[in-house]
Amino acid sequence: MLMLTYSGKAKQILNQTIDTISLSTYKKDDVSAQFEKAHKWLTKAHNEQNKAIKYVDNLQYSVLFTHAQDTLMNTETIYFLLTKLIPLIRINQ
Repeated sequence: MLMLTYSGKAKQILNQTIDTISLSTYKKDDVSAQFEKAHKWLTKAHNEQNKAIKYVDNLQYSVLFTHAQDTLMNTETIYFLLTKLIPLIRINQ
């Protein structure tokens, strides 16, 4: 459950980051701080995933665990894309 909670928190922060970037008056430092927070939550989520996978031989199928992994991977994709696209957006402004 912690993996889902932590990755959800990162996703929420990244959503706020997108809202921040949509403002013409956004500050680069604010966006950097949001990325740092999101990265910390993603790291926590990965640590929880690693704890669970450590016992992969004893794991039973769980819809909740699958959902948590899906949320983590989707949030990582959002994080990756934003970190690659934001510099491009800045160049074109």
